[in-house]
Amino acid sequence: MRRNGFTLTEMLATIAIVALLAAFLFPVFRQAKDQAQETHCLSNHRQIAYATTLYLSDYDDRFMPARYAPGEAPNSGTDRTWVQLLLPYLREFRVFRCPGDHSARPKDEASFDRDLVPGDTFSRFYTASQRSNSAYNYLYLSPVEWLGGRWTVTPRTLGGIEDTSRMILALDSVWDRDEAGRPKGGGNLLAVPPCRYQVLDGIRFDTFPVSTSGAAVWAPSEGWDLDPKSPLRYGGAWPWHGGRLNVSQVDGSARSLALSALSSGCRLGAGWEMSIADGSVYLWDAQ
Repeated sequence: MRRNGFTLTEMLATIAIVALLAAFLFPVFRQAKDQAQETHCLSNHRQIAYATTLYLSDYDDRFMPARYAPGEAPNSGTDRTWVQLLLPYLREFRVFRCPGDHSARPKDEASFDRDLVPGDTFSRFYTASQRSNSAYNYLYLSPVEWLGGRWTVTPRTLGGIEDTSRMILALDSVWDRDEAGRPKGGGNLLAVPPCRYQVLDGIRFDTFPVSTSGAAVWAPSEGWDLDPKSPLRYGGAWPWHGGRLNVSQVDGSARSLALSALSSGCRLGAGWEMSIADGSVYLWDAQ
């Protein structure tokens, strides 16, 4: 009687072919997934830029404060972050989360806040907004300076920006890094620029739009941390997409950049001591 089936040789050959196909196709699938996540993230940044445009039209062309109560011990009853201020124009908090960020973050951030305000539907996003993957270029758009014995927010006007197509609005970010330098904790709602001062005709200028040159500003750090494992190694920015990161720009556009582009035109040094060498390619400001 004839039996239908595979011989051992045929089975081994089939397994080898399947394994070979998998070796070729899995990287292709992974690349396609990564590209889809990058595209999704770019879409998020465009929505944030568009929401900012709507906010500007409602608030006399002034940018969002980074937060209402910086430098204190605020809670959702006394404070609002720039992320929360844009929520009425977006209605979806997930826009502020990068699909490429799979790091562990506080599990209660999207559903529970110890400082919930009764009747305020947006207060529950206060804790979550701290871990936004979109970090605000606030030191150039809405700096917080020590003025009159308190931290004061001074939003900049859209009309005061010379080239809106070059200037960063927000960018992909990270909250923290573990001992191996890997990202953890989600994102950070604020980004720190690499440089602050520029020398023109032998005169040193403060490029931050503050009331007094060299004024104390509220910031997680002065410039980029030189520790390669610090979450502020790039001012809080993080390349979630194969060594690249997405940014939204003041003109409403969004694009993907190499991490090195963030320091273009800037001589990196500790504590903002080094100056901007070429303001025409410096992406954080566009005076």
